[in-house]
Amino acid sequence: MTGAETEDDIPLGERKTVTDFCYLLDKSKQLFNGLRDLPQYGHKQWQSYFGRTFDVYTKLWKFQQQHSLRTSETSYLNEAFSFYSAIRQRSYYFQVNKEDRPELVVKKLRYYARYIVVCLLLNKMDLVKVLVKVWKQHFYYNYVTIS
Repeated sequence: MTGAETEDDIPLGERKTVTDFCYLLDKSKQLFNGLRDLPQYGHKQWQSYFGRTFDVYTKLWKFQQQHSLRTSETSYLNEAFSFYSAIRQRSYYFQVNKEDRPELVVKKLRYYARYIVVCLLLNKMDLVKVLVKVWKQHFYYNYVTIS
């Protein structure tokens, strides 16, 4: 919800969907935390907790599958494409190397992977070729060792 929207602006069906999702999400977190907090040894109490936790996570997964229409909109892909393009144009990851900041190398790798996937989904094959070439130059040749 944006700042300008109120709960009254959301149709009743969508409000129920959000409420149901929040309930399942809270319940799954609650059960998972309970499972995590059980003693590791000597108790078989975890088995029933695990079953209930697994059931709630299964319901949550099915719920997400049934109500995932918004994530299939191409506007989200276009927005992601614009975001990743801006990062590339500004060269945010250009000078990242494993000697100085190894944690940023991981972020750089994730960025390239996500950007390539978005380009594939938007059928921007020329850009995919360029990004793969850049990826090979930055990662494959610098960090992958063949034994």
